[in-house]
This record gives sequence, structure tokens and C-alpha cells, in this order.
Amino acid sequence: MSVHFREIQLPPNPSQRLPEKIKNAGNFAPTSKPNIPKVKEISLRSITEIIADIHSDRADSITPLEWTYCLWAKAEWDIKNPAISPEISQAIWLVAQNNPRLKQQLLWRLALHHSHQLENAENSNVPVLDRALVECFADFANTAIGTDALPVQIIKILTRDSSDYELAKLSWQYLKTPRELLAKAQLPAHIPIVDRAQAHLAGIFAKNQVADLSGVEWLLRCLKEMPPAQQVAAVEELLVKISSDVLKNQRLKLVEWVRSEYYPKLQLLSAPAQESLTRWIGGLNYSYFQKTIDLVARMLRLSDAEIKQLEERRDFWANYSDRLQRVRLLLPQSSASAIGYQLPFDVDILPEDGSEVTEVCIFQLEGYYAIEFFRGTGAEIRLIKRSKESDRLLFVKKELSIKRIRKLGGEVHDRVFMWQSYCEKWLKQKNIVPNHGTKSFQGMSQYYGKYDAANGLRIPEPQEQKERDILLKKWQKEMESLS
Repeated sequence: MSVHFREIQLPPNPSQRLPEKIKNAGNFAPTSKPNIPKVKEISLRSITEIIADIHSDRADSITPLEWTYCLWAKAEWDIKNPAISPEISQAIWLVAQNNPRLKQQLLWRLALHHSHQLENAENSNVPVLDRALVECFADFANTAIGTDALPVQIIKILTRDSSDYELAKLSWQYLKTPRELLAKAQLPAHIPIVDRAQAHLAGIFAKNQVADLSGVEWLLRCLKEMPPAQQVAAVEELLVKISSDVLKNQRLKLVEWVRSEYYPKLQLLSAPAQESLTRWIGGLNYSYFQKTIDLVARMLRLSDAEIKQLEERRDFWANYSDRLQRVRLLLPQSSASAIGYQLPFDVDILPEDGSEVTEVCIFQLEGYYAIEFFRGTGAEIRLIKRSKESDRLLFVKKELSIKRIRKLGGEVHDRVFMWQSYCEKWLKQKNIVPNHGTKSFQGMSQYYGKYDAANGLRIPEPQEQKERDILLKKWQKEMESLS
């Protein structure tokens, strides 16, 4: 069998088949020059001519470009004209008072000059500002008002021995980060002193016990501008130096930020800082619980007995605030509608499932989850051992009803008369102990609230124990009806 292939025909060379219009395009030549407007040539005058205008009080004839050239070239001119240099320098600063562009250049260059001095760069080959202009700044500073006051203040700081700390204090006074402060003053914001000033900000915050919203927001902006290593050092200092009243007023935002940024990176912090962060987080979680309890007691129509029970729970957990690693709050729709708009944090809604209406709080502890039912039949506390599955059900799963929670089982403790002493001992069996240094329990009488780490709380006297036993049996029957 034979096979025959058709001959392949290649197209002609592209250069041989150009369109006619393209071939003819090369024959055309412009008959006239394009109508482009002529630009007037700029001739830069010599430094001697510019200085002559300054000396003759004809500064208005000096262009912005000539001023820039003058500030650059004047150092060399001064060497040749030492006798008249101070007079010309004073005249330039005088002109600058009414020439914003010139003034901004002078102050910018002066800040760079002092920055170079601070960094021991006197031998730099880059001219910043000649000595005569530097020396004449004092006269300008004495008359500086309005918007000139801040850059003058910063430049003066750059000449001091403790310039970085002084700049940090000024940053706090203006509630601007050091970089924001120099930008506001129209000075170079990335000079090395800015980084050194940032190292003092956490200490200034802690020393001044800053707790108002603007002060906290200032610190957070400062922290976010810091490079990683400096930020870690600042957070470490805050954690170690702010050990009490960490949730005072608006510091809540600071705690939330540190928790979010550094709880996943605990290994970056020292042991004392880690311990402090644990207290901060526990205090934050407790504050959510406390705020919810207070609003439920105040905003809902509850009996005196119900309010008392809520307050007892609030006070009891205050003694364990350092142990509260995480918290989740669940409210029935009726409670959320009444108080939800006043809560500065997120809560979840409990779907109706036929159970009595109650609010629920879930605490994550070291090895357990503690579940508090605020009110209703039972109104118990449950302890469920921590596991991946219980974590998913209690903290990840979105919808969580009352019945579903109770079906998880766990160990149950009552909230009837004189329950605190027994609950403290019950928790201790699970290695859940009060905050370190606790001497007395909040919300309890001096007699029964006295706490000893070895023996715990005092148990009720016989008469009170009899009353409790009666109420406890009633509660146990109520719990059977819920199972």
C-alpha cells in the first residue's frame, strides 16, 4: 500500500505582502513642526546673587528653587564670607517667619541636623544646614507662636541628653505616637530617635496609670507602630508593671488587644509576664460575666431572692477570676432584647426548647468547663471535663439550647442556702482553687468568708446546716425532674 502526501504550501514572506497603506506611510514627512508650547528656560542664579538679594532686603525676588539651592550651598559660602554669615543667617530666619515654604525647609533640615548629631554623624558628607543658620535658630524660637510652637519644641528636645525620653513624654502629652507627632510638626518622622522614644511609651503609660479611652487608644496605636522585638518588650513591661486594676475604666480595650495578639504567642514572654497575662485575661473574662449579671439583675423583673442569688454567683467567681481562661455567654431572646444593646461584647442567643427561661455562662477552667445556669428550676453549676469534643460543643457550636447543655451530663452542684463553702471544696477536688493570695471571699460575711488555702472556707454551723439540708433535698427533686 502506498501513501501520497500533498505538497505543503508556505505563505509568502510577510515583508513581501505588507498592506499598501503601510508601505506608503514611510513616504510621508512632517511639513511643519508640532505645535508644542515653548518652555521658558530656567537659569539658576549663583549663591552670591541670591545672598545679595537677602542682604538688600529683596527676598521676594528669590524663587522657591533658589531658596532650596541657597540652603544647600550656604555652608560653602560661609567659609568665604565669615564676617557677614551671621547677619545673613538672621535675615533668612526673619524671612522665614512670613514664608511658610522656606520655614518648613529650615525646620526640616534643622531636625535632620540635630538627628545627625545625636547619631554621631558629624562627619557626614551630606550637607543638612550650615552652622550659622543652626546658631540663629534660637532667635526664631523665642518668637515662635501658633503652629510653629510644636516643631520648635521638638527641635529643642533633639538637642538634649535625654531626648528620646523627652520626645516620648511629649508624645503622651499630645496623644500622638512619636511618628504622628513629628508628622504633625512637619518634621522628618523616620529619624532614629523615634524608634528610641517608642521604647519609653509603655513605661510612661504604666507610670501615669492611664485609664481613659483616648490614652488607651494612644498606647494601642503606639504598639502597632513598633517593630516586633520592641513591641514584645513593651507588652512585657505593661504586663509586669500593671498588676492591679487592669480593667479600670477603658483599659478593657488594651487587655483585649494583648489577649488577641499575645495569648497565642505566650512563648515570647517571660514567666512573670505570662502569669500576669493570665490574670489580665481572667479579669477580662470575669468582667463580661459580672457585667451580664449586673444587667440581668437590674433590667429584668426579678424577685429579690433571684437577684440575691445572681449577686452571690457574681461575687463567688470574683475569687476565681485568674482561673477563667475563656467565657461564653448565652441569653434567651427576651433577655437579649432587654439588655443586649448595653453589652460591649458579643453574646449568643439560646433557642427556645421548652425549658425555663434562664441565662447561661460557660467558663473554661484548667481541666474543666464550668456551666452556670443563672435562674429557674435547678439553677445549678455543672462541671464537664475538657476534651476536643466538649470544646467543640460548648465553644464552637453556634446553637446551644438548655436541654442540649444538660444532656452533656457532667458533675452538678447546687446553689441553695450556704452553698459557697461546699462549692469551694468541690472545686478544690478538681484542682480549681481561688486566686493566689486570697484571704477572704467576696460577697460573704467576715465569719464565713475567711479563707485558708489549706482548709478552705468555714462550713456552716449545725443549725444552718439543717436548714441547708432541707433545701438541698428539695433541690435534688427538682433536678430529677429536669433529667
